[in-house]
Amino acid sequence: MRKIVTAVSAAALSLSMLATAVPALAVTGYDSAYAGESAFVNISPGQTLNFQVFFANTGTTTWSRGTGTQVDLAACLEDKVTCNAQDATEASWNSGWLSATRYASTVQTTTAPGALGTFSYNIAAPVGVVAGTYRFNGDLVLSSTGERIHPEGYYQDATVGGTGAGASITSLTPNTGTNAGGTSVVIAGTGFVCTPAFPSVSFGGTNASVTSCGSTSVTAVSPAHATGAVTVTLTNSGGVASNGLTFTYLDTTAPSYTGMSVASNVVTVTFSEPVCSVGATPGTDWTVNNVSGATNDPVLSSNIPACDVNPGATTGVTSGFLFLTSAMPPGAFVEADLNTFMGTCVNATTCNAHYVDASGNTINAPQGQTASATSAPGGAPTITSASGAVAGRTVTINFSQAVNCTAGSFADFTLNDNNSATVDPTFDAFDATNKCGTGGQTTSGTPAVLHTSIPLPAATTYTLTFNGPAGAVKNVFNVNLAVGASTTFTTGAADFTPPTMIDARMANNLITTNFGDVGDSFTLTFSEKMNGSTTGTIEAQDQDGTTMAATSGNLMTCGGNVSCTWDTAVTTLTVTVNTTIATSNGTTPGMQIPFNITALNGINDVAGNPPNVLGSSDRLVDFE
Repeated sequence: MRKIVTAVSAAALSLSMLATAVPALAVTGYDSAYAGESAFVNISPGQTLNFQVFFANTGTTTWSRGTGTQVDLAACLEDKVTCNAQDATEASWNSGWLSATRYASTVQTTTAPGALGTFSYNIAAPVGVVAGTYRFNGDLVLSSTGERIHPEGYYQDATVGGTGAGASITSLTPNTGTNAGGTSVVIAGTGFVCTPAFPSVSFGGTNASVTSCGSTSVTAVSPAHATGAVTVTLTNSGGVASNGLTFTYLDTTAPSYTGMSVASNVVTVTFSEPVCSVGATPGTDWTVNNVSGATNDPVLSSNIPACDVNPGATTGVTSGFLFLTSAMPPGAFVEADLNTFMGTCVNATTCNAHYVDASGNTINAPQGQTASATSAPGGAPTITSASGAVAGRTVTINFSQAVNCTAGSFADFTLNDNNSATVDPTFDAFDATNKCGTGGQTTSGTPAVLHTSIPLPAATTYTLTFNGPAGAVKNVFNVNLAVGASTTFTTGAADFTPPTMIDARMANNLITTNFGDVGDSFTLTFSEKMNGSTTGTIEAQDQDGTTMAATSGNLMTCGGNVSCTWDTAVTTLTVTVNTTIATSNGTTPGMQIPFNITALNGINDVAGNPPNVLGSSDRLVDFE
C-alpha cells in the first residue's frame, strides 16, 4: 500500500495511547514499545479504510511471521485488559482480519530486536451503521499462546458522521504568494463537493475566498497573512478537513531607513527591519553633511553586514554604524542621507540593490534623517563577562559597549585554567573573518567569539585576560580596551543526557503523496540545543515496512541526497530532498506519509550526546 493516510482534525491526529500507564506483563524474551499510528478516520457506510500502528521490538527475540515467534495485534475489550476477545460492536467491521479476535500480524516477515514492526488492518463500515464513533482496542500478543507481551492500551477510532470522508488535496499552484494576499491558488485533489455550498479553504486558520469549484479542482484567493509557511486545508460543507499542504507567504514589504544619531566620528543609523548589504560602498552610498557648517564629511566605512549567497541569508541588523573620517563637533546639525540603490533584487546574481532585507526587498531610497551631534561618550570599554559551554571550542566575551577589533593573534588573549594553572597554548583570538563580530565591530550587547584549541572540560574555572597590543580592541570612538582587562567564568557540569525529538512534521510535499521527491522536506525539533551539524545520516521506515536505511543503502545523507539546515536556536532541523531517493522496495520512489524516524547518526547535542530516538515523544513525521 502506498497512499497518504486520511488526514482529519488536529484532535484526531493526536496519539491514542492512554495517559495512565498500564502495568507491563512481559513474556520471556519478548517486549515492545508503542511508536506511533496512522490518523483516526471518518468513514461512510459501506466504505473500507485502513489502520496502521507501529511497535518497536524491544525484547531479545526476533518476531518471525509464520513461525512460533509470530507476534499479533489482538483485539481487546473496552476494559483494556481482556484481549483475544471481540467487542460486539466490532464484529461486523471485520475486513480480512486474521480472525475474529486478531487484527493482523507484522507486515514485515521478520522484525529484529530494535526494529519497528508495522501492523496493518482494514475496517469496513457496515451498510446502515448508526452514526457515531467506533473504537478498535488492541495489544500485542504472542501468536501461539495469546499472552500479551507489554500491555499499552492501543486504540484507534472510526467516526461515522453521515457526511462521508473528507476531501484529499494533492497540489497547490502556485504554492507561494505575497504576504498582502490576493494570490489565486488552484487546489487539485479528489472528493471536492460543490453543492449545496462551495468548500471552505483555510490558509493557516484564515479562510480564503473560493472563486470556482469542481470535483477535482478548486480555486481560492489567498488572504493576507504574516510572512512564513502555513498549512492549507479544504473542508466540504458539513464535512471534515482534508489533509494539509504547505503554502509560503513571501515578504514583499520594502525596508526603510528610519533614524540616525551622531556622536564624534560615529553615525548610528536605524532601519525598520534587519538589512544586509549587497555590493554596498559606504563612501558613495551614504552622504553625511554638517548642515550647520555646510560641509560634507566622507563615510570611511560601516558595519552593516554583507549578505550571504542570497540577499538576507546573513543575519542583518536594524542598527548600524557609519564611521566618518573626522569627528562632528557637538551641537552641529547633521544630515545623513542614504542616496543610492539600483534596480531590484531577485537573487545574488541579479541583485544590484545595495541594502536589502531577508527576502531581498530593496530599501527605499533616497532617504534622509537629521539630528544634532553630541559629544562622544566618556570612558573606555571593559570586559563585562565571558562564558564557554562544556565540550565547546569557543569562548564568548561580552563588552560594556560596542567595540572594534583588529585581526588579532594568539598574543591578544590568554585563557588560564585556574584549577591547574595551565594556559591553553594555542588560544586563537578572533575569528579570521568576523574578528570581534560581523564586519570587524560588535554592536552594543553583541559578544565577540574567540576560539580554543581544545574542547572545554566540565566544572573548570578560567581567567580570560586581554594582553594587548594596545589599540587591538577599542570602542567605536577609538578609546582602547585597557591591556590587562580580565574576567573569570566557570564551565558547567558535564552533560550525559541524550536529547529527544519533541516534534516531527512534514514541511513540504510538492509532487506526489510520498516522501522522497526533490523539494520534499520535514522538520525535527529537539529537546535541547544541538551541535548544528549539517552532515550525518537519517534513517526512516513507513507503515508498510519500506525503509530509507543503511541496511538498504538508501538512507538520507545530509550534504548529499538531502540538505540539513538549522534554525537560529539550533533546536529545529529542516531536512530537504536534493535528489530523488529510492526506497528499499526498489520500485516506488519515496515513502508513505506518515513515517517513523528510526536512527540519527552524527546529529548530536553540544555535549556530543546522540539522540534517544526510541525514547522520543514524537518521531512520527506526518502533517500536523
